[in-house]
Amino acid sequence: MIDSRTVGVTKYQAFCALLAAIGSFNFGWNIGSVNIPGDVLQNCVTGHKYYGRFPSCIGVSSATVWGIIVGCYALGALAGAIISNPVIDRKGYKFALTWFALLNVVGALLLSLTTSVAQFIIGRIFVGLAAGAANSALSTYVSDMTTPRGRNILGGGVQFACNLGIMIDNACALGLAPPPRWRILFALTGAFGLINFVLFPFASESPKWLVSKGRIEEARESLVKFRKGADIEAELNDMITSYEENRKRTEDVNVLQVIRGQTPDNLRHQLMCVSALMFFQQMCGINAVIFYSTQIINNSTKDDPANIPTLAQILTFVISLVALVFTFFGMVLGAYFGRRTLLMFSHTAMAIFSAIMVAGSVKEITGLVVAMVFLFNAFFNLGVGPIPWATAGEMTPRYAMTAVSAIGTGIGYIFTFAIGVIFPPMQAAWKNYTFFFFMAWNIVALVFVFFFIPETKDRRIEDTVRVHSCGVHFVVGNRWKVEAAKDKEMPIDT
Repeated sequence: MIDSRTVGVTKYQAFCALLAAIGSFNFGWNIGSVNIPGDVLQNCVTGHKYYGRFPSCIGVSSATVWGIIVGCYALGALAGAIISNPVIDRKGYKFALTWFALLNVVGALLLSLTTSVAQFIIGRIFVGLAAGAANSALSTYVSDMTTPRGRNILGGGVQFACNLGIMIDNACALGLAPPPRWRILFALTGAFGLINFVLFPFASESPKWLVSKGRIEEARESLVKFRKGADIEAELNDMITSYEENRKRTEDVNVLQVIRGQTPDNLRHQLMCVSALMFFQQMCGINAVIFYSTQIINNSTKDDPANIPTLAQILTFVISLVALVFTFFGMVLGAYFGRRTLLMFSHTAMAIFSAIMVAGSVKEITGLVVAMVFLFNAFFNLGVGPIPWATAGEMTPRYAMTAVSAIGTGIGYIFTFAIGVIFPPMQAAWKNYTFFFFMAWNIVALVFVFFFIPETKDRRIEDTVRVHSCGVHFVVGNRWKVEAAKDKEMPIDT
């Protein structure tokens, strides 16, 4: 038998990752669900009438209020991530991913039966709660159940599932955007929540979580399923040893303890990296495209929004399809190139495309603007999309992983909300020059990644933690390579 620590992705790992990814699929579905039908819902472009007691639109006169409606989904996701973490710690991933899926059903009912702006906002918050809980759990669950080789492929599952949800939602929206069919579009997210609720009990629990609860035999059974045909004893012993070493020093720490630096290891560098990458993931401008690509393209194509599907709406769907393909490429490239390399390449490309998009808008070259929106979204998914979600799981010791992940996820959702709210008035004020704002943030992100983000590809989490748990430092040069973990002496804190 081969050592289970050397295996790649098994069929059962892929099956469990797929089940968990249904939550991220719903995240993508709901984050993109207001894009194509936006003019119908907000501006009542097809006319204001009633189907029984249900209006054809909700009617929003203020761009800021519409931005709040779009962005409040992220606030729900933030609350879901916060609520899910203690539930996961006490009950496990299976319990959390199964039962939080039912929140999708509640949110779907509110959205599909909405008669007012307030009800629509509450529905968006509920589906956000469910998606936030699932997204928070998925990256850590995948990190727990895979080997370093397996993480190279499945680590991108969050972003792939999210983009699949966006793409399928946009495809459905081309036919379901007109009233009253947009209600079916929002009802479908509840059906996916029910699928998750029914199927996830068939997945195995995280073996690392089981070890942390002293359920060693269950952890062995779980590993046998995840590493079919391999010898799991050495890997199980590693998990037990790692947990015992951490337990002797501390119990799991909470968010405040991590922020205050009250941890056995100096995790300032890990906290900075996770927080910054999730911040840059939102400030790079991707959610402006996901939320408002129809509006951005329509500014150039000058379509009549009542003639559904418009050219801008069709192109929005094609953009989401291209994004899905590039997400798959990003997962494959992650197996061959370093995380750091892909992040720098992705941010650089997005900065360039932002600048060209501005030039195309100023010169009114419609084809150039559309092409840049395509490329901007596509290259996001090569690095900036999937990698930040996996960073906490690949850099942080087990006892702090949940807390650090919660901090990073919270930052991501807060700035998703911020972009959703500020983009409509910002575009109204800056017009053709809006994407200069995102170009600048991508350049800042590139510099940060070069100086501070270590390489984690094919590295044991324990080795990465050992090398970089020494305070904030630059990671440029051989001094900070993970091979130094073989030495017992820690590098000097800079």
